[in-house]
Amino acid sequence: MGGYRKSKGLVLELTSLLDVIMIMLFWVMTNSSASAADAQDSADKKVKEAQARVAAAEERIEQQARDYDAQIEQIKERAIQQEERLNGDAAKNQQAINDFSDGLLITLNVKNDNGTDTLTVSRGEDQLSSYSIGEGLFDQLDLAFVSLGVNDDTAALAAVIYDGDQVLYKDISAVRAAVTGLSQEHENIYFTYINTSK
Repeated sequence: MGGYRKSKGLVLELTSLLDVIMIMLFWVMTNSSASAADAQDSADKKVKEAQARVAAAEERIEQQARDYDAQIEQIKERAIQQEERLNGDAAKNQQAINDFSDGLLITLNVKNDNGTDTLTVSRGEDQLSSYSIGEGLFDQLDLAFVSLGVNDDTAALAAVIYDGDQVLYKDISAVRAAVTGLSQEHENIYFTYINTSK
């Protein structure tokens, strides 16, 4: 048989290598699964946060819409009140004009009589009273207008008539001060001044 030797070939021990590969594969799969779970949790959290922001934005929009509706209602209510007030004022003013047309103008006649200035309040043909011009004139005129039925619910036209050449300047100033007070006290009394001097 000469020198013939049978070749045994290369024998590899794969058991240990397969164990390592399997462990690495298992580790990669486990790690991938954990990363996927983390990514899913993160995505879910972001979705919930986005949904919460959307819900908050929708609530703000709804609240703004409610606020706007309330403001519109207030504006409408004020407009109705303003219209009612204007209609009421127009009716009062019309009544004052009707009274004027009927000769019921309120006159405050300032005259000089023997060196003394006096003020006489009249309405139409009716002379109410005469007052000396001095302290307390406003209170006296206020009572006179109340006795005429002039109050916050009525409007009236009134004229201060005087002769600038005859009446003392200080007395006209006192009358103007009293009339200014009456205008503030009774917003619906409309005064004018008529100077009869030539």
